[in-house]
Amino acid sequence: MEAEDLQEELTCPICLDFFNDPVSIECGHNFCRRCLRRSWTPADGLFLCPECRQPSSPAALRPNWALARLTEKARRRQQGPVPPGLCGRHWEPLRLFCEDDQRPVCLVCRESQEHQDHAMAPVDEAFESYREKLLMTQCSLTAKMKKAMHLQDMEVKNATEWKDKMKNQKLRFSAEFTKLHDFLAEEEQLFLQKLSKEEEETKKKRTENTLQLHQIITSLKKLILEVEEKSQSSILELLQNPKDLLTRSENQDVNYSLEVLEVKTLCHIPLMKEMLKRFEVAISAAEDTGHPHLVFSQEGRYVKNGAPASSRPLLSTAWNYFTGWRPSQQNTHFVERFQHLPCVLGKNVFTSGKHYWEVENRDTREIAVGVCQEDVMGIVDNAEMSPHVGIWAICWSPAGYWPLTGSPVSLTKLEPALHRVGIFLDYGAGDISFYNAVDGVHLHTFSCSFVSCLRPFFWLSPLASLVIPPVTGGK
Repeated sequence: MEAEDLQEELTCPICLDFFNDPVSIECGHNFCRRCLRRSWTPADGLFLCPECRQPSSPAALRPNWALARLTEKARRRQQGPVPPGLCGRHWEPLRLFCEDDQRPVCLVCRESQEHQDHAMAPVDEAFESYREKLLMTQCSLTAKMKKAMHLQDMEVKNATEWKDKMKNQKLRFSAEFTKLHDFLAEEEQLFLQKLSKEEEETKKKRTENTLQLHQIITSLKKLILEVEEKSQSSILELLQNPKDLLTRSENQDVNYSLEVLEVKTLCHIPLMKEMLKRFEVAISAAEDTGHPHLVFSQEGRYVKNGAPASSRPLLSTAWNYFTGWRPSQQNTHFVERFQHLPCVLGKNVFTSGKHYWEVENRDTREIAVGVCQEDVMGIVDNAEMSPHVGIWAICWSPAGYWPLTGSPVSLTKLEPALHRVGIFLDYGAGDISFYNAVDGVHLHTFSCSFVSCLRPFFWLSPLASLVIPPVTGGK
């Protein structure tokens, strides 16, 4: 028997493929057991043969072992190389193209359940159709490739130009910063020259003052000696024109006014304001730490001391702060708010980094600003506010300013009057510096090693008020 005839005998009439678990029914026809079960529709316990339509009972199914063995042999024989142009399952010529499965199939495959309702086309038609589509796609891809290559060239050119721009920008940065360094060095020399000139003028004035005092003291010593000799002389000698000596003694006056020497050249570094602004942070008062006399608004950015002016003396009134200073009597008992002094802490807690903020004095009364440790709220006297208790601050009004160092210091006046102060905390360096926020002039710097967290600190004299301006840049 030829291979084609043998394959036809070993093919299930339902699935048109080799038998799989073949069974025989009463009419003698053979089917795959699974195909038969899917195709029958039992009626009165019987089903019709898919080929001859004779009724048969499900109980009459008998496995056809001989047919199963023969089918397996035929399947193994076909597992060898399939000749080109033949179906690998049915060894039939591939005459059709299945659009759904996108592959060539034979006529037997078309009739199988696997390809039911699939769109079919003759192989030669499908070949011409897809060949035309592929040629069009090739043209499209070639155009896209040309565009991509052009974009790649443009990208390389763009990257080269960008590298040149980046190199030039680095050189420009270096050149500009070199100019800035040179400018700052020149400014430094100018300020140092100005300071040296002031130093020489002050030394010359001191020399003149010292000479004047020396002349006065010399004249007084001479008169004292003459008066002493005259008073111890005899009667006739004493009465020899004593009035002249008395007149000269009365006319000898100490015509000298003591002048406090001050450094007039201010430390005004160009661009300092701009550099400080880089570290500006938003600050507000923590109302729960404030003295009961303090009034808050604008979310803690406006603070006023509502106490009457007679309720507590100013720091500078009658030099109370300077002459009334005494060693710290800090209350070590931790309290949650200021009870004795009109102070308040800021909400911010600093444990590292660099931070800058500004405070504005809205009237002519004194306020103090700076930083402090959290355990200072038990202090009971203005004179205690100093680094000795953990407060680093300056006190100021339009009349001038002075640092709260815990020791008598003189008030420093500024022209124009000081109205806004900038506070710069460099926690890592252990520095807290104060500046005139208007022109960036340096006022004072405290230096120490901070070992605990710090918070902004504010003190207000009676009826004084302060404003913390909103942040305009910085962090």
